[in-house]
Amino acid sequence: MRQPRPAASRGYAPLSVSDEQDRALDAAFARARPGVVGVFDLDGCLFDSRPRIIHLLRELAGREGFLELYAVRDEHLLDWDLGATLRRAGISPARAAALLPEAQAWFSRRFFTGECALHDHALPGAPQLVWAMFRAGMSVVYLTGRHEEMRAGTEAALLRAGFPFGRPGTRLLMKPDMQTEDTAFKGEALREVELVGPPVLFFDNEPANVNLFAERHPDALVLFVETDHSPRPDRPRPGIPWIRGFLRSTERPEALALRV
Repeated sequence: MRQPRPAASRGYAPLSVSDEQDRALDAAFARARPGVVGVFDLDGCLFDSRPRIIHLLRELAGREGFLELYAVRDEHLLDWDLGATLRRAGISPARAAALLPEAQAWFSRRFFTGECALHDHALPGAPQLVWAMFRAGMSVVYLTGRHEEMRAGTEAALLRAGFPFGRPGTRLLMKPDMQTEDTAFKGEALREVELVGPPVLFFDNEPANVNLFAERHPDALVLFVETDHSPRPDRPRPGIPWIRGFLRSTERPEALALRV
């Protein structure tokens, strides 16, 4: 029996597998053919951005002597609430509140840079799935909320992580500047995507974005990647499949696969 959806994203679980995820990934691959477009978000979707956050916190710890920040690990990063992350790492509420202003300022200056984006890791199975679709003839558009100043680092990260990029049939669309709101940008960018070909597949981890895609392209398959997302109150529309990663049940030893 299908389990009820959680009230909010549960955070990253990149090794999780389930029968429902198997079916969603199989349906996604079935959409791949020449003449159509697959659209993929990056942060929290194809890429695990937690290593970038941990790197920045440790960089700040070494720079300012905030040694408590070394306690932050992947499992503490469930959402965009940095204060909650510090508390989950065992830092006392009072000390977390004292560290938060400098940590947020450092995060704001450094997170949205191409250099720091090189610390991201591809979610397991994501490069292989995108390559399989690309080899089947599907054009691949990476549609990201990153802004143009991050382009060089983003291109390098895509290549280093093993995604198809830098060849005919692949494209990277980025916001003109950091101030542009992500969902508004993606709505406008869909016009450019549609010039490449009919988009039949979307992956994104932001509820507002998957809802936008489902509204604009009701015949496309839209998948919500349940990692982390903004604190906006949006929830994916009923009928949009949820996945926690890009692995199928047959792709991981049972000892490593966490069935959900």
